[in-house]
Amino acid sequence: MTMKELQYFVTLIQSKSFTKASEQLFVTQPTISKALKSLESAYGQALIYRNGRELGLTDAGEIVFQYAQSILFQQQELEVRLNDLKQLKSGKITLGIPPMVGHLYTHLIQEFSLQYPDIEVSIVESGSRKLERAVLDGKIDISITMLTEPDPRFNTWAIGCYPIFAVLPKTQQWKNKQQLDIVELKDLPFYLYNPEFIISEVITQMCLEHGFTPKIGVRSSQWDFLAAMVKSGTGVSFMPEPICKRLNSDDYCFIPIKQNIRWELAAIWSKEHYVSKASEAMLGVIRCAGN
Repeated sequence: MTMKELQYFVTLIQSKSFTKASEQLFVTQPTISKALKSLESAYGQALIYRNGRELGLTDAGEIVFQYAQSILFQQQELEVRLNDLKQLKSGKITLGIPPMVGHLYTHLIQEFSLQYPDIEVSIVESGSRKLERAVLDGKIDISITMLTEPDPRFNTWAIGCYPIFAVLPKTQQWKNKQQLDIVELKDLPFYLYNPEFIISEVITQMCLEHGFTPKIGVRSSQWDFLAAMVKSGTGVSFMPEPICKRLNSDDYCFIPIKQNIRWELAAIWSKEHYVSKASEAMLGVIRCAGN
């Protein structure tokens, strides 16, 4: 059984004539007869009967006719959907974004939705390490992440680089500080992001390289919670410049770190997985936004 044989059979029944069917299909009558015999041979039953010049369906023919119509319709719908996808008229994409950067990319999602209104965008929020694993597993198409060093498993597109500041309560001890060495903070409680956030890895590694293990006061995935802990306590947190700009400078000191920690953001996608047209479109918007 082939799709062409089903098409010939359906057209024959709908036109009720070999002559009309051959005209509609632009094939000879023997070609249609051959397709009909092939189907009857495949199913082991007669599909039509003749009553004079008229054609009728046997019981088996009725069943095959119904299913053949459904199959042909689904094939047509599949072709339309695939063609639409090529033209970016439909589709979906899953984008991973760490919670701390979501507000930076609201405009990007809005711009994408304006350009491609029929493509569904799903946002997954988590720490960078979890998002990276999800990209490799094919659960996420593209993720925004903090770059530390090149990873051969990913394609990357750099989209921003920002300084990371020590965030401290606005007290006499800190308010006139122009710069801090990370070692000056070793006796304070550290309010850090959860371990799956790369920024926490970077801060912890820097402390270890300078001879001390940070004393973790609290961990969270929410930057506003960490900021509230700083404001009400005596600890320190570390936040990139875009986050600091969202905090009230009357309540906090944002002090550059001597070791010059940078927050490098990039879009990543797997080298092993197929890049859909929708993903290509999203990457195009990301690249334009970064220019």
